[in-house]
Amino acid sequence: MKKVRQLNFEILRIIAMLMIVCLHYLGKGGALVPVTEEFGLNGYIAWLIEAFCLVSVNIYVLISGYFGSGSTFSLRKIGRIWLQVLFYSVVIGIIMLTVMGMWKCMDIYTIFGYVFPVVTEHYWFATAYLLLYVLMPFLNAGFEMLEQKIVKRIIILLVVFSSVAKSLLPMDLPLDKAGYDVLWFICLYLTGAYIREYRIGLLKRRLHGLILYVACSVLTFAGMLVLRALYFEKGMFYDMLTYTYSYNHILCFMGAVGLFIACDRRGARAENWDAKVGVGKRMIYRIAGATFGVYLIHEHVNLRYWWPGIAECEVYAQGSTVGFLLHMAITVLVVFTVCAVIEIVRQMVFRQIELLWITKERNKDANKEK
Repeated sequence: MKKVRQLNFEILRIIAMLMIVCLHYLGKGGALVPVTEEFGLNGYIAWLIEAFCLVSVNIYVLISGYFGSGSTFSLRKIGRIWLQVLFYSVVIGIIMLTVMGMWKCMDIYTIFGYVFPVVTEHYWFATAYLLLYVLMPFLNAGFEMLEQKIVKRIIILLVVFSSVAKSLLPMDLPLDKAGYDVLWFICLYLTGAYIREYRIGLLKRRLHGLILYVACSVLTFAGMLVLRALYFEKGMFYDMLTYTYSYNHILCFMGAVGLFIACDRRGARAENWDAKVGVGKRMIYRIAGATFGVYLIHEHVNLRYWWPGIAECEVYAQGSTVGFLLHMAITVLVVFTVCAVIEIVRQMVFRQIELLWITKERNKDANKEK
């Protein structure tokens, strides 16, 4: 089945990547005050924004499940993703090492990190996503073959095993990777596929989804504050102060599902809404198609702490609240825009190279036939 892009989810994809950049601004820019320390107003605001943006990674995988379950497997697609990851890993590494004059510090492990970015988890998301993509044919076949009630039970069991257990038990579980693994991505993928095929009974209205997203984000923030208060008062839960801030925490999972449902337009309403956008639709599709590249660029091992340092994120986080929020909004937009433009140019260049190669191969075949 051919994948049909939907404008609402392309916009959601862009929003999700903006949230991811925001998470990196807060986390790697030093804006998140350690929860064991006293907060100022900016500290509370930073952790609250973090709670609302935390669903972004889950959203990205839910979109993959929503559309991936209705598409055919493609080795070429895997090859393109792998080549894209390798390209940015190597090229940005060479540029940064040259600019920063760090060639003398090179060792075999650094080289392996650049040349084998997937197996070394240079980008953890890319590693988990590629593994998920390899498993997609099996997941899709099982989803199509099994009855709805069976699929539903499997998803519930996966959520209980991967999310509910870690959310309720006050201890570190050996198999808990906080959502940084392919098992959690499988759970999200199947959930996205289920929403596409059957919807969710309790969330049939988009407003209900939006309310769920806001409620779960607020509860994520509140959960941290409660654990923090217990820590300050009785010295408890030191290792669990940010436990609610996990991709596979039940609050993050439900919040992501809620926001996803809130953006799910179908049928005539979706078509009418798409028609209203008009000229901007092609630009939105182009930007949405560049979002993975935005991640690969700004989260490169040599850039992930470099750009927050250049932008002086920590300095602004310690200043006025208005200045902090304004600086965060501008920085996130600038980083996203610059990276998106670079990725769009890369796509154009690679597309031309691919067309030249295809033309060359066709000419060879034509000459052989003569």
